[in-house]
Order: sequence, then C-alpha cells, then structure tokens
Amino acid sequence: MTTKRKFNPGYRSALDRYFGAFFQRGLLLILALALILTVSPLIAAAADKDQDTTVELESEGEVQVKPDKATLHFTVVTEAAQAKEAAQMNAKEAETFLAAVKKVLGKEDQVKTLQYQVMPLFKRVEKVKGKEKIRTDEIVGYRASHLFEVELRELKNIGLVADTALKNGANQVQGPYFSHTQQEDLQRQAAVQALTRARQLAEALAQASGIKVKRVTKITTAHPIQPRAFRMAKAAPAPDMEREARTPIEVGELTYQARLTVTFALAP
Repeated sequence: MTTKRKFNPGYRSALDRYFGAFFQRGLLLILALALILTVSPLIAAAADKDQDTTVELESEGEVQVKPDKATLHFTVVTEAAQAKEAAQMNAKEAETFLAAVKKVLGKEDQVKTLQYQVMPLFKRVEKVKGKEKIRTDEIVGYRASHLFEVELRELKNIGLVADTALKNGANQVQGPYFSHTQQEDLQRQAAVQALTRARQLAEALAQASGIKVKRVTKITTAHPIQPRAFRMAKAAPAPDMEREARTPIEVGELTYQARLTVTFALAP
C-alpha cells in the first residue's frame, strides 16, 4: 500500500525565500566587486596625479671675512739630571717668558697655561750578563715643559709677540691660529646662502619643466670646512727691535663654508 505525501505550500515558500535572499546577496557582492575594480584604477590615477615630483640638490654657501683673533701656543722646555732641578729651571724661564710677553700684549689680549708636566728621559742601555746581552731603559734625566696659550686681538702684534716669546724662555711656538669672535653667526650666514642657491636652482629647473617649487621636504648638512690659516709676507721692523727683523705675518681672510643637500617638492 503506497502512501502519497501532500506537498506543503508553506514549506516551498520558505525555500523560495531562503534561496532568493541568498541569490540577492550574491548579486550584491558581485556588483560591489565590480564597482571596486572599476573605481580603484581611478583612485590610483588621481593619487599619482596629486603626488609631488621631488628634486634633490647639493649647494654650498661661502662667507669670507677678516679674522679678529689669533691664537699662539708657546712651550718653555728645560732639562736637568734631577726632576726638581728641571722644574726649578722651568719656573725661572716661565717667569721670564710671562714678564716679557705681558709687556707687548694689548688690553684685550690674554695669556694662560694649558699644560705643565715633568717627565723622565730614558735611554736604551745594553748590558752583558753572562753570555747574554740585555737591553734596558734607564732614566738619564728629566724634562719639564710648560705650555702657554696667547690670544691676541691686536693682530698686527703677532710677529712681535712671537719674537719676544722666543727670546725670553720659549723654545717652541705653534700658530698663529686665526678665528673670528662671531664664528657661529658667520657659519649660519653661509648655510642660509647655500639654501638660497639651492632654491634658485630648484626654481630654474621647475620653470624649465613647466611646474613650480612647492616646499622644502628635507635638508641635510655636511661638516663645514674649517677656516684657512695664514700666509707669510714682509713686514716693517718694530721700533723697539732696532735693526732686528720681526717675524713677518700677513693676516688673510677666513672662509666659512656650509654644504647642504636639499630636497624640494615640485607641483603644477
């Protein structure tokens, strides 16, 4: 005996609603993906269009000025068999040095001690011990040294001060080292000049390309070049030196330089 099932209309309606909703969601998902694929290239193209063109340039600024300060280093060196004797001799020579140099210094000039030391002097000695030769270092004396720094604002007196020091106890001289009291400001001027030159070049390149300089995006500085030293020249002998010639020193110009690497953003 076969039993026939009656189809339930409510059950079929529920299936239709389920698959219909599923189909609708799928259709919406497909449409959304299609929209994304269509709009994404447009967004990327707009982003590329709005992106700035950049140019990186290297530039150098330079400021030249006469120095207004000179530094000299003088060393008084004495040697003796004993440390105490070397120190006493050095003290006497140092006093002579200071007294003489201070007489020729200007009101704004100054002298100060940088270093003082007393050290033993060694000599390599070879001795025979049995069948062997032994080499040893033995103390043969002592050396005392007193290092002074003299700062001069009266640059015309450099030769006079150097000669006076060497005639009154100083054994060694180094310098002169020229500088300027407004060194930091001069260095800034050189840096600003370098930036101005870089911007002028960037504007010229931008104009040739039909675009404009928009802004600076990055600045990198390099180590500045130290000012140059001095050059020698003839000078008239000092009145108090009679016929003896003064050490000739001619003060040149100091060159302060700044090097920059600047990145500019360019846009229409």
